[in-house]
Amino acid sequence: MAKKKKSSAFAVVQQIGKSFFLPVSVLPIAGILLGLGSSFTNADTIAAYHLQGIMGEGTILNALLTIMSQVGNTIFGNLPLIFALAVALGMAKNEKAVAVLSAGISFFVMNSTINAMLKLSGKIFSGRNICKECLKRTDHECLWY
Repeated sequence: MAKKKKSSAFAVVQQIGKSFFLPVSVLPIAGILLGLGSSFTNADTIAAYHLQGIMGEGTILNALLTIMSQVGNTIFGNLPLIFALAVALGMAKNEKAVAVLSAGISFFVMNSTINAMLKLSGKIFSGRNICKECLKRTDHECLWY
């Protein structure tokens, strides 16, 4: 009996590990896109190598590199959602589409709920700027305004 429990627990852990494979496999290409795009659209880098003619503002290459940077940044910025969807896809035995949609909706509801609770408790304000006094604090009671 104990052996069967151990093997079923291992199977669940193995299934979760397989679920992480897809999002993790996207990270290298996202890193390459973000790295190349950010490096070669940096004004200081372009000026240092005298590449204003081919990589400066308004060139096709600059537009392409800006898009690459934004795509990489978007993938990294949405990693929590990507992992939530991937785990739902990997763990579902049937109705995988329903599981993925439910995971996405649950992720948005969770984030909205946490945000509302933090606003109601006065931990954050509705804006996106950080209070300058909070930068000096170390007690993790930062307020946003």
